[in-house]
Amino acid sequence: MNDGRVGAPLRFEILGEVRVLRDNVSLPLGPAKQQAVLAVLLLQAGRPVPTHQIVDAVWGDDPPENGANVVQKYVAGLRRVLDPDRAPRTPGELLALTGSGYLLRAEGRVDADDFQATITRAEAEQAAGQPAAASATLRGGLALWRGEALAGLTGPVFDSARTRLADTRATAWERWAEVELAQGRSAALIGELARLIEEFPLREGLRAQQMLALHQAGRQAEALAAYRDAREFFLDEVGAEPGERMRAAHLTILRNDGPASPAPAIPAPRPAPVIPPPPDPMPMPMYVPEPPRYLPPRRAFHTALEIVFALIAPFFTCGVAGWIYLTYAGIRRRNPWHVVAAGTYLALVVIGFFVFTFIDPFGTMATIDSDEMSTGDNIEMLYFVSLMVITAVHSVIVASKADGYYRRDQARQFAAFAPDRAREVGIGRPDLHMRLIDDGGLIDLNHVSGPELARVARLPAEVCLAIERDRQARGAFYRPEDLVARGLADQRTVRRLSSRLICLPPGPAPVAAPWPVPR
Repeated sequence: MNDGRVGAPLRFEILGEVRVLRDNVSLPLGPAKQQAVLAVLLLQAGRPVPTHQIVDAVWGDDPPENGANVVQKYVAGLRRVLDPDRAPRTPGELLALTGSGYLLRAEGRVDADDFQATITRAEAEQAAGQPAAASATLRGGLALWRGEALAGLTGPVFDSARTRLADTRATAWERWAEVELAQGRSAALIGELARLIEEFPLREGLRAQQMLALHQAGRQAEALAAYRDAREFFLDEVGAEPGERMRAAHLTILRNDGPASPAPAIPAPRPAPVIPPPPDPMPMPMYVPEPPRYLPPRRAFHTALEIVFALIAPFFTCGVAGWIYLTYAGIRRRNPWHVVAAGTYLALVVIGFFVFTFIDPFGTMATIDSDEMSTGDNIEMLYFVSLMVITAVHSVIVASKADGYYRRDQARQFAAFAPDRAREVGIGRPDLHMRLIDDGGLIDLNHVSGPELARVARLPAEVCLAIERDRQARGAFYRPEDLVARGLADQRTVRRLSSRLICLPPGPAPVAAPWPVPR
């Protein structure tokens, strides 16, 4: 076969495990790293990918010394599998080496591209007044998924692509449910929406459609209960009220609007209406929807527990177990310095016991039967008490910052599943003075201005302005490591700020609210 034109054509799949099919038979793709190289090329199908980008994506922070040669070896292995009829030592056409990097000519043969094409076609069919065709098209596209996209591949590049594809999949499910709901198929839709909400718990569109489907089926009490459960979930997990779409659906149910009401689009802001009581012997009290407000995540109790444990662990064990909390914090927060500190304190405890027990430079063993404290005893006590106090203070300082870590972790999870909603509530936007959520100090590289980045990240102003100009000229950042790849920051700086940096997909961002001017 030459470039897939001789013999059976190839089919590339990334909506699940990475596979290549010929005549519906899966080809052996070789070692895991070789499959990862293929996945990187498929994510950029039809565009050249520089070798250093392949190395960064596949090996991350632990690249091989001869990364270019290793990539060349894996590309050669892929060519033998994908293009077996190519003559040895001849340039590849299906997988070609260009001046800008390796290029895989797989346009039109990747399942992710087919999936995106079904969404576009369904939108056209829906706009043309063909809801049944749009529904069938969307279900056909969703059937292409065989599990989690890029299953088994790890690393920031694959995680980012996986999140993007999962978000597209959830959006397709929302559109399918909207079409089904508009056709009055609520009874068959309720069970499917319950399953989808378990899979995508942060998608407000699915929850709003579940509420409307229950309402459409005449199950108003269950629809209202679904809203209460969803509201409690969002307050618990994210620390924010449900968005406008869910509140609009809630209002529709309370007003008892027609049962065939489709899922509402996000309406323009308007004054909250006063709802008259329904003509019922026991009228429902009037409801005025609450505006979105910030409620802090319920992590204060967990933080208090960490502080208590960090304090008592050294004192209740005479300093012996003081390293345990720092080890936990280092693993939980992926901070190697906490683990290093824990190892240092443990080493000091072991060294102290060894010195004072076996070497005994101050004669503490000689006075073990004496009722009086010698100078050696005092030195030994001072050593362990000082170590205990230092360990406890260090651990409490680390534990006191747990709340910010948990908030950042929650905000990252929220942004991963609902990036549009994350932009709406201002995640990663410290320049917004009135935000709906406390994100623990995250900084969104794709929406924060250069001067604001310099202020919150404490970087030189010229560096931050260069980051802003590069973003405008070359497009959005997909991960913080892109700053290194584009030559805008060094690895040490990115590593220092990695716990605070986030890259939300480009989109309309909220406008910063000015500070109130005193009169």
